[in-house]
This record gives sequence, structure tokens and C-alpha cells, in this order.
Amino acid sequence: MKPIYKQIIFRYVFALLLLFVTQIVFYCLNSSLFAVNSFGDFCRIALGNLRFSLSTLSVFLAPYLFFALLPLPIKSKQWFKVITSILYFIGVEFILISNLIDCGYFRFTFKRLTFDIFNYLGVGGDFNSLVPQFLRDYWHIVLIFVILNIVLYFVDWQARKRITINSETLSCKSIVRQSIVFVLSVAVLFIFQRGGFQYRPMGLLQASDYASTQNTALVLNTPYTLYRTIGKAALEPKNYFSEKELAEIFSPIQQPNNTVWADTLFSEPLQAGKTNVVLIIIESYAAEYLSAYNKNGETYTPFLDSLAANSLVFQGYSNGKRSIDGIPAIVSSMPLLNEESYITSSYSENRLGSIASTLKENGYTTAFYHGGYNGTMNFNVFTNHVGYENYFGKDEYNDNKDYDGNWGIFDEPFLQYMGRKISETKEPFFANVFTLSSHHPYTIPSQHTGRFPKGTLIVHETVGYTDYALKRFFEYAEKQSWYDNTLFVITADHSALTGTKEFQTALGLYRIPIIFYSPKMKHGEMTSLTMQQTDIYPTLCDLLHIEQPVFAFGQSIFSPKPHFYIYFSNGEYILMLGDYVSKYREGYDTQLFNAKTDADMRNDISKQNPDITKKHTRLTQAMIQQYNNRLIKNQTAVK
Repeated sequence: MKPIYKQIIFRYVFALLLLFVTQIVFYCLNSSLFAVNSFGDFCRIALGNLRFSLSTLSVFLAPYLFFALLPLPIKSKQWFKVITSILYFIGVEFILISNLIDCGYFRFTFKRLTFDIFNYLGVGGDFNSLVPQFLRDYWHIVLIFVILNIVLYFVDWQARKRITINSETLSCKSIVRQSIVFVLSVAVLFIFQRGGFQYRPMGLLQASDYASTQNTALVLNTPYTLYRTIGKAALEPKNYFSEKELAEIFSPIQQPNNTVWADTLFSEPLQAGKTNVVLIIIESYAAEYLSAYNKNGETYTPFLDSLAANSLVFQGYSNGKRSIDGIPAIVSSMPLLNEESYITSSYSENRLGSIASTLKENGYTTAFYHGGYNGTMNFNVFTNHVGYENYFGKDEYNDNKDYDGNWGIFDEPFLQYMGRKISETKEPFFANVFTLSSHHPYTIPSQHTGRFPKGTLIVHETVGYTDYALKRFFEYAEKQSWYDNTLFVITADHSALTGTKEFQTALGLYRIPIIFYSPKMKHGEMTSLTMQQTDIYPTLCDLLHIEQPVFAFGQSIFSPKPHFYIYFSNGEYILMLGDYVSKYREGYDTQLFNAKTDADMRNDISKQNPDITKKHTRLTQAMIQQYNNRLIKNQTAVK
């Protein structure tokens, strides 16, 4: 092997070793915050750490590696050696500095630093005073940094003395050989950088594949989290209100009520630890498709309509327009109040509760079912991160005869598969499924061709198919011993194509079904109450009479507080409260509209209603302040 390649490999491996040393320092200084309970835990963390470390080095050493590997005759020149060495040391220094800073800073946020730190530190102009304070308080980390630098430069100096790179005249054969090495090296480094051969480059959430939520910071390293969050929509801390006033306006720490009027609808009250829960999230299902909501339209959902007649039905709204936004809103009451989805944001590593984590604390077995490719939109990683014990996707289904050719397994066979898996599950259980067939390109199994109305929109046929798949699932469930003791919650990740004016307004485009059904219900009730996706989590806690508080940006539909609905779109916060809806954009006056007569929000009546406008502004600002500050500080869990 040529000396230049020996030097490159040595430097890469030695940088990896130094990064590993800083990881050990990180753990030692914060060991009380983690729970590594077995050798198996350690091995999984080490394996995940290696994967993320290789990605980190492939990024920060890229300039050095690029020039050092180029097939150039000047590589033996002293000035070229100096330049490449400088590039190498710059990369290693940044790795050491960022990882060691987090050794001290981590305990304040319980998550690795992300790129938004540069925005956050600038607020208040106190950055210059923070640096000297850090140096004083964490002198031992500074000492470790100095020692590692001494080791770095001494070892590299000794290596360069032993690995002599002589000048050479490049022949055609040598150029070809070095070019091949260059191309192969770039390919390997590219694979390292993206974390493997999977469909999407790995992100922060993949750390959950190797460790529990409490330990994911041990898998990650700070230079990785910094570069992976460059360009991500960073949140700015807000200070509209004092902490006391803020808590009075809105607090995401929700305490379930002791009693709910819904108890009167059941032959006996539902109870945590005894009542099973099945949460069905339907892909792209607008409220318009159900006659329960669209009284004057043709129904494409005969089964859901019949079920709704015997259910508790709410006026549902989605908190976003994409699946990747709908899932966190429904299962964790985490709405989209930022430019970027929570799952792909720099805050995705935050501690976050969910329906699954709360029910698991009450003795439930929990699982998430989705017939799509494992890894789709990181749902498998996200659900694991927020407390789901099991994930069943296309891989677990393991039968391509039911593959739709695009997204995954058709709804009918996959829902039957879920039914069988549920029947094998110990009670009480929480099963959460996300369907997929009612999605572009709107295909249905060939054996059902012509069975469902084509309707007036391209989506209508698959809407009918998914309704049929749900009917078949309930037919199976009714025959099972667990059915009578199960609460079913049916909603959608977001709305889709609509054909009537009522569902095409600025608010109507977000309307989705939200239906609660139990075989123990004495009668159905169609309510006029507005319910957003983020309300589902705390509402379930109320229905099941769970006593512990939960973290939620929604509220129980049974809460005596006024019901609201909020979503974020194109830099504007839209809030519906009572009969009014408002638009808030920082730096501009709040606009107010009548939600019943002006659902398209065209006639601003804020000047005529200053008190109502102020109330909307205060609630919106309180939501923003709670959302931004809590995500930044990793305060998105009750404990």
C-alpha cells in the first residue's frame, strides 16, 4: 500500500478514536442521566454510535480526504502536505470542540446540540458572557480538550515521521489506479455519510433503533446533530408573557377530568387497564366523504356512516396537510406550528409522550400497524421513540401478493392481518393502524374492479374500497372475544380532494372525521363540538379515566375550557375559537373573521371586535411561546 493511503487511513481511524474518546467523556460526565442496564444495551449503543461516527467523519474530513485522494503529482510537495494537514486538523478540531461542549451543556437540555443553538444563543446578546462562564465552570472539559489536542498533534507528528510520502512521476497506469481508488473512496464515504444503503439518509430519529429514548444521546454525537440540522427551520424563543401569565392562558400540561358526560353514553364507564383501544387513522380521508358530515352529498362510505350513527361523532379538523404532520398530532398531540414537520426537525430527538406511552404505563401492550414500506417517513422510528412497543409494516406482513405496486399492502388484507395479530395480543392492548390505499395513484385490488362507485373525483373509488376494508375488519373483530371490551377511534391523517364548497373553504379543507365507537355505547350522538387531531390524546385519557397528567397541545373535548383549533400555514397561525377564526403573523395586526359566515376568511372584522381579537392574539401567542420554548429546551414531556 502506498504511503499516502496509509496516512489517510491512519488519520481517519485516529480521528474516529478521538471521537469515541469524547463519547466516553460525554457518558462519564452525564452518566446519571442515562440507563445502560446490560451488556446488550452497551453493544447496541456502541454499534449505533459507530454508524453515526462514520457519517460524521465522512462530512467533516471530506475536504481533507478529497484533496488527499486526488490523483495529482503535487501530493508530495511540502506546501500541499501543509494544506491537507490544515484541512484535517480543522475537521478534527470542530469534532472535538462541539462534542466536548455538549459534555457540559447536555444536562440543561437533555438532547444533543442542534444548529438552532446559533440562533438561540444570540437572543439577548449574552453569548459573549456565556463563553467565559463556560470556560470557568467546565475547566475540566477544557483540560480534556487540551490533553486531546496534545495527543492529536503528537501522534500525527510521529505518524508523519514514520510514513514518508515521496515524490513520484505519475504514469498513465498510476493515474488510472489512483483515479479508481479516488472514485471507490468517494463512493464508500458517501455510503458512510448517509448511514448505509437504506431508502433515505439516516437522521436523528434513527438513534432510537439502537437505544431507548433516554439513551439516544449516547448513540448520537454533536457534530452529527449540528450538520444534520443545518438549514432546518429553527425556532426562536418567545417571551410574550411571563411564566405565570403564560400558564394561565395556555399550558400543555393537561390534567384529565375526573368525570365526563360521555360516561352516560356507555352501559358502563370505560376504564384504563380494562378497556382495549384501537385507533384507526385513515389515509387522506376528508369529512366530505361521509354522509354523517355531508348531509347533501352522495356517500362513498356506507359502513362508516352506519358506524357513525351509533358513535360519538365530532366536527374534526386536521392540524396539518401531510401524513408526516398528522401522525405526531394524533398520537402525541404535537401539531405543526413551524415550517418543518416535527419528525424531520432538529427537535425530533426530544422526549415526547404519546397515547402509547401513557397506556403502556397503565398496563397496555402497544403496537403500530402500517402496510407501507418500513421506514416510510420514519414512522417506525418515530413510533418507537414515543413509546410504541411493536411496529408491523410491509416487512412483517411479508407477502407481496397483496402489494399495491406503489405504497405497500392493500388495506383489506392488511387490516385482516392486524385483526389476527390483535387476537394474539395480551389484553389490555392499544393497536394503532395507519391505512394507505386511499392515496394517489388510487389503485384497488383487481378482484374488486367495478365494485365501488367511481364518483365524481378520482379518490372516490378508493374511498369506497377503504370503507369496505374497514367493514371487513369490523366483521372479523365482532367475532373475537376482545371486541365487546374495545374502544375504537377513527380519524384521518389529513383531508384530500373535495368536491363541494363547504369542504373547499380555508377551514373546510382541513375537515376530517373523528369518531369514537364502542360496542358498549347505548346510543350515538352527533355533536357540534370542534375537535382537532391534537385533542384525541387527552380526550382518550379522559374517557379511560386516566389520572396522571399528559403533555398535549390540544385539550380534552370534555374539558370545560373553550374548545379551539389551530394550524400553521405559510407563516400564518390560524386559530378558530368559538364563532370566530383569526390569522396571526408576527409583526402584523391580527385579522379576525366570522367562522360561520366567512370560512374563506375574506372580511376582516378585527376593528369592530377588539376584545375578541385580543383574546385570539393572546391564545395564539401563548401557544407559540409554549411550543417554541418547550421544543428548544426539550420540555415536551410531563417528566
